[in-house]
Amino acid sequence: MPNVRNDEPAEPRKVVRRRRGEQKEQLRRLILQTASEMFLELGYHDFSMRKLAARVGYSVATLYLYFRDKDDLLFTVVDDAFTLFRNQLTEAAGRSTDPWERLSQLGEAYVRFGLNNPAYYRLMFMWRIDYLIESRAGEDGPRIEAFQVLVDSVQEAMNQGEMQQEESAAYSDVLWAMLHGIVSLAIQMPMFDEERTIKLVTQAKNMIYKAFHA
Repeated sequence: MPNVRNDEPAEPRKVVRRRRGEQKEQLRRLILQTASEMFLELGYHDFSMRKLAARVGYSVATLYLYFRDKDDLLFTVVDDAFTLFRNQLTEAAGRSTDPWERLSQLGEAYVRFGLNNPAYYRLMFMWRIDYLIESRAGEDGPRIEAFQVLVDSVQEAMNQGEMQQEESAAYSDVLWAMLHGIVSLAIQMPMFDEERTIKLVTQAKNMIYKAFHA
């Protein structure tokens, strides 16, 4: 029997490795997203790796390839959420050099993150506040370092003479409180639909501008 020649080149190993890496990352994202929802649904004590495995359709052993235990998983969920949050704020801050436009973009990015990621937001700011201020062993700082983007933008507005001179952290806290209130209402109160929330954000920005503008 003659040899059948296959002229198709073998798939490069690096392509196979990339696909495997993408599949692993997809599974990791699925685990984190599902875990964030289950922590809120069940609470910390009733949550288990076994229940999570059943929900995502993988074995418990597979989960332990990614996370040591449920504490490691919860820390990772919160860290992952703050990384996403920080990146979106940083991107928003880079869209404009005008200080008030930059703050406007930051405010919209903050609210958009909360509305698009309600499970993450609840874990970050409304459920386990201890995970907001704690850090893992060996880490340099808490998760709230993401807010440095906001503080820096406020300080820049003051430096340019566009905002009243005050402690930048104090004004940043006012902005944070207002934005947190909007997101909390939007994700917990059914009457705050998208239209009402957008109007609220617009009014909040106008009020901040009138109150803080130099």
